[in-house]
Amino acid sequence: MRFRQTLTTIVCATGMLAATVGCTGKVEPAPATATPPGTSGPPIVTPPGRPQTPADAGTPPDEDGGTPPADPVDPPPPEEPQEPEPPPPAEPQYTRVLWVSPSGNDSAAGTEALPLRTVARAVSLVRPGEAVFLQSGTWREHVALKERQGTADQPLTLRAAPGATAILKGGSIGQTALVDVSGAYWNIQGLTVDVGGESTFAVMWRGAGAHHGVLRDSIVKNGTEGAGVYVTEKAHDVLIENNDISHFDQGDVDSHGVAVQTSASNVTVRGNDIHHNSGDGVQCLGPEGGATTPGTPFDNLLVENNQLHDNRENGADIKTCTHVTLRGNTVYNHRAVSTSAGEGILIHMSPSDVTLEDNVFYANARAIQIGGNREGAPPTRVILRRNLIHDGLGEADGEEGTGIRVDASVDVKVQHNTVWNLSGACLVFGTGSNGASQGLDVRNNLFAGCGIAARGGAGRSGAVVDGNLYFRGGGAAVFNLEGATLGLADWRTRAGLDKRSQERAPGFVDTGADDYQLSAQSPAREAGLSLGLPFCGAAPDQGAFESGCP
Repeated sequence: MRFRQTLTTIVCATGMLAATVGCTGKVEPAPATATPPGTSGPPIVTPPGRPQTPADAGTPPDEDGGTPPADPVDPPPPEEPQEPEPPPPAEPQYTRVLWVSPSGNDSAAGTEALPLRTVARAVSLVRPGEAVFLQSGTWREHVALKERQGTADQPLTLRAAPGATAILKGGSIGQTALVDVSGAYWNIQGLTVDVGGESTFAVMWRGAGAHHGVLRDSIVKNGTEGAGVYVTEKAHDVLIENNDISHFDQGDVDSHGVAVQTSASNVTVRGNDIHHNSGDGVQCLGPEGGATTPGTPFDNLLVENNQLHDNRENGADIKTCTHVTLRGNTVYNHRAVSTSAGEGILIHMSPSDVTLEDNVFYANARAIQIGGNREGAPPTRVILRRNLIHDGLGEADGEEGTGIRVDASVDVKVQHNTVWNLSGACLVFGTGSNGASQGLDVRNNLFAGCGIAARGGAGRSGAVVDGNLYFRGGGAAVFNLEGATLGLADWRTRAGLDKRSQERAPGFVDTGADDYQLSAQSPAREAGLSLGLPFCGAAPDQGAFESGCP
């Protein structure tokens, strides 16, 4: 992508064909920062179910086929007084509100009755603890949110007025960003930020002074720069929450929904719908190819409870970043293109301390890829646990249909995941072209309904693969060891893996309703190995869903 003089230039990190070696070469944006809250949340994610027609709850027929007469009933007792419904949450209390309307006047008092006309005038007057309310209308302005001495207790707020549709519109702004945040404690809420096809970021935090910012409940769309929302140049502690971020498009060139750059830190991306972008839904950049500042990996990214879908490349791409958690996201509809293998989530270059947990993947060409393109150390200390992968895009769609692929990497744990109904392999490991899968631990997973249960390559030395359940409908599970097709018994003998694994039907509750929890008769119940993780019952279950918990 292209940057103005104030930003570091980006360079495309090229690689070999993604479909061949699991690599991805891309054009990227430059540096950024922020800080997510700590880890928490329930241990199990429940996949979205399809709407179901409720069963008939009418009165059962009597023995003759008719409807039995109703028993006489006593009149109902007097109704108990009902507790009143709690009132809706009150609007935040501001020490002053400055109102803005397209029909206002910048010489006016800024009250609701006498509003200002421009956003620029209002934000030049706002003080800590105050808010700027935009009434319904469209403003074709570059909005610069500079340092105004906001604090945690008295932030600065720019938002749509209650019930208003307020649009910031680009198209000919001629600036690096339509909303350019360089100050601290700015909250942006309820706006439509429509870049109008301009080569401009929609909302950008940049500089060490840009911190503790919030973008919430907004629609952000229609740009042709390298990203829609961008955190860069030592900005930090930014929350991007409950927004719709879409249609940042440069054709065959990357334009991400949200991008964070290496010198930035502490960003939370939560509860957003991020879709139809020509790059990734979320991109955590790395210093490869001189694109960003060497020696400053982005630190502390939390991506949780988002819908990441229909992006040209990946749902999320994690490069040379540290302490990254992707949790509770639903990731779908990613296909292979010239610069991507269609991964739902891709972790490559040289990230470390990355956790993927409780995510749901479907309709991706390849759900999860660890390793691939590489600059420096491979991905290190990566945990994949309790993820559900089902119904991938496969041969019928012209895609490879792979669940989890682990290439060049160090200390990757693949534990308690469920993979179901893929035309390709449930699991691929040890096949990377630029290094081995060192210290790989694959235990207590449920790999079922795939064309190949597991494929192991020459780079698998030292791998621990055990305590898994395998199943293939219509025949025995198929394994592939360095090109040779095997059954489970030969896989155990020749690979030395899966000594305590089983091959049985998994016994899901209802795959037709996308319910992949274990039925009472499932052989995966209490069939796992103790890994030091919490479980209910005599032993852990295999797969993503633990049964029998109170």
